[in-house]
Amino acid sequence: MSPKAAPSLSYSLVIPNYNGSAFILDCLKSIFSAVKNCPHTPFEIILVDNNSHDNSPLIFKNFFQKNKLPNLQSKVCYLTSNTGFAAAVNYGINRSNYSHIVVVNNDIVLKSNWFKLVSDAIVKNTIPKISTFFGTVLTRDGQKFESQGLKFYPNGRCHNIANGQKYFTSKLPQTPKIVWGASAALAVYPKKVIKSVDMFDPDFFAYEEDADLCLRFYKLGYQTIYVPQAISYHLGGATSKLMGNFRYRMDAKNWIYIIIKNYSSKEIKDYFLALSIERLRNLSGLIKSTIRIYKFKSIFYLPFDIVRTYGEVIVNLSKMIQKRRQIQKMIKYGHYKTTL
Repeated sequence: MSPKAAPSLSYSLVIPNYNGSAFILDCLKSIFSAVKNCPHTPFEIILVDNNSHDNSPLIFKNFFQKNKLPNLQSKVCYLTSNTGFAAAVNYGINRSNYSHIVVVNNDIVLKSNWFKLVSDAIVKNTIPKISTFFGTVLTRDGQKFESQGLKFYPNGRCHNIANGQKYFTSKLPQTPKIVWGASAALAVYPKKVIKSVDMFDPDFFAYEEDADLCLRFYKLGYQTIYVPQAISYHLGGATSKLMGNFRYRMDAKNWIYIIIKNYSSKEIKDYFLALSIERLRNLSGLIKSTIRIYKFKSIFYLPFDIVRTYGEVIVNLSKMIQKRRQIQKMIKYGHYKTTL
């Protein structure tokens, strides 16, 4: 069955953007080519700009003024401050019009057959509870895998499958398969499904928001479909590379949020030692990155960054506990899985 035979299939692409002028044009060109190969499917592209200080929103507007398709609409949503990845994506989802949400990092480049392959997987799918469809993500030079999905560990750790491994076409499965979860660098979510679990958590700001979302999907009994032949290329952390030890601060904070929100009391008890060791590993990563980046100045930056990171956890603790209660209620009444 072709995508044309599925009139209910339509896509709202949400691109969160912050100072993406160096790479967003390549992203837009690749999206345009991929959309062009699906002439019978409605698309809209929503750029949610996190108060950028460069001309990336103008690049977006100029591109779609010059490049038009009958099945493609575009718009820019301007935010007055940098709300982070998760909140920006949610903002776009809440202003979308179509059946499937496609979250697209602004430094992603899609192959021209990406939507055709993913659409085919969506149309042919017979599994009743699917939360996510996604494809293979390679490094920008195409030499290595960045992700073939997410693998989750009960000690509070999640990694991209095959990350850093050399890419060979022969390593790609020929047919779609089930995996635990998907990176939000480029992923498709049925709109009704992602809204039913309250979308991304805006308190994460950036990083690990996809692991948090996937864990909620998993406990609710949803599955993720990996479409191997749908290939994209990712510059990877292009925005955050300019922000010092930002990634390590976010990882340390957000994994504590994930555990508070999503783990049952029994799971925290059963995995307490492993969870504690992994959180110490996060702290170690923050310390090492701060010393590596700031060198002698780290004697000033390190105490501030540690207090800022874990102080934010303390400030948001009551909010996370409230979210935990809501999730536990879903577990009780929504037939969530009770174990990891």
